[in-house]
Amino acid sequence: MDVMKKYGVAILLMLGWSIPASVFAASPPVLGVPAGLSMAEIKITGSEFVMLQNNTGTTIPDLGKYWLYVFNNVNPLAAGVNSSSQQLPTGSLANGQFILLSASGGNTCGAAVTAKLSLSLNDSGGFLQVVQNNLSGGLLVQTAGDAVSWSSGINNAQGMISNVPSNSKAPNGMFYRYQNSGTDASFLWQQAEIDANNECQIKVVVSGVVAPVITGGLVVGGPPPVTIISIADESDEEALPEGALPPADVGLAAPQINELLPNPAEPQTDSEDEFIELYNSNDVQFDLTGFKLQTGTTTLHNFSFAAGTMLAPKSFTAFYSIDTNLSLSNTSGQAKLLDPAGNVISETEVYTKALDGQTWAFAEGKWYWTINPTANAANIINQPLSVKKLSVGTTKAATSTTKKSSSATKSSSAKKTVAPKVKGASTTADTSATIAPQKNSSPVHPLILAGVGAGAVAYAAYEYRNDLANRIYKLRRYAAARAAARPTDKKS
Repeated sequence: MDVMKKYGVAILLMLGWSIPASVFAASPPVLGVPAGLSMAEIKITGSEFVMLQNNTGTTIPDLGKYWLYVFNNVNPLAAGVNSSSQQLPTGSLANGQFILLSASGGNTCGAAVTAKLSLSLNDSGGFLQVVQNNLSGGLLVQTAGDAVSWSSGINNAQGMISNVPSNSKAPNGMFYRYQNSGTDASFLWQQAEIDANNECQIKVVVSGVVAPVITGGLVVGGPPPVTIISIADESDEEALPEGALPPADVGLAAPQINELLPNPAEPQTDSEDEFIELYNSNDVQFDLTGFKLQTGTTTLHNFSFAAGTMLAPKSFTAFYSIDTNLSLSNTSGQAKLLDPAGNVISETEVYTKALDGQTWAFAEGKWYWTINPTANAANIINQPLSVKKLSVGTTKAATSTTKKSSSATKSSSAKKTVAPKVKGASTTADTSATIAPQKNSSPVHPLILAGVGAGAVAYAAYEYRNDLANRIYKLRRYAAARAAARPTDKKS
């Protein structure tokens, strides 16, 4: 029977008969992406979205290290090009899973992670790239990844998107990625549409026939396994926008970081017992929904508070590492509290070395190390006194006291009281009342002074004996010369 059909078709073709395209319509290409965190789908006009797939072969532990950079020109290096960027949300993404960034929200369409697309894609042409940011030796290292460019006209970049239809012409128009069997680009973009009756279904018209796109044997939008941590109440008509302050916090004082334990003493451990303590100074509870704790000075680690996390009024609340998974460095560490918009509202001073069991605590505007940890309670500053510091301090104090006493004595002795002159009264001053006796002073005997003076004279005579002898010799010669020059007396 198959042979007869084969020959029958050949005969019809020879006779010039045409066969409807729907009979032998080709299937649309299967969605496929390059290695890495790569773009799988994109909608450029209308309600924009970008779908990325993890094709690294392993789990991506932190999506927050990845950013999207968009340029308003096919050539990002062209003069006058503008750009903007968006960081992907924190969280992990298993190999093969999708992350959907959508401008309008809506159905997750099988994506394991969803977030709002805050970038704007230029309809006439643009360039979008995935960039991974890492810190290496204190320097930011950026690694360029997958990219796509598009144009409403011809796009000469190999494997990129050309002839993007306008939103009025194709309101449901979008593109998806597939692997190319040709010799040019390894991956190409296929123009497609979103099914008007199913926003998670992609369809492609091939030879006049609408065909669904297949990904890995499943129709796009099929329900994959998923773990839901929290879902906003859909009945709440005023859902909190991303980065907005909870309404209950408006007008309240911000919580403050009050105490850290970076280096717990045994048998406590860093992974379970390190803590960051917050203080709520308000008379009402404070909503921490959307707030973040951040640790580190070079490599930063973040913990986001779950929706509905509350601080009791006038309370101290410690958040432990076993719950936050935050790590505090034993050297050169710091902690910060960020509001939902990413602004730092409280931060500690950077500490240098954390000793076992001591906490970095805030008191009266300063940060101190204390040997009394007070998790969930007011701080107690208790620092062990150093013997060296104590002795130095005592010596300085004693010296200062001595100087003050000496100064006081000088002042007292220098100011002599002068008795006022009263008419008809004696002018003899009473010196016993004005001059204080010198303590520990004894008069020097005159004979001792005379002996000292005689010794000094004798020593000087011995030291300068040659000079004295020479002076005496000159005086004698001078006297003899004068005597010889004197005229002899004559008798009259």
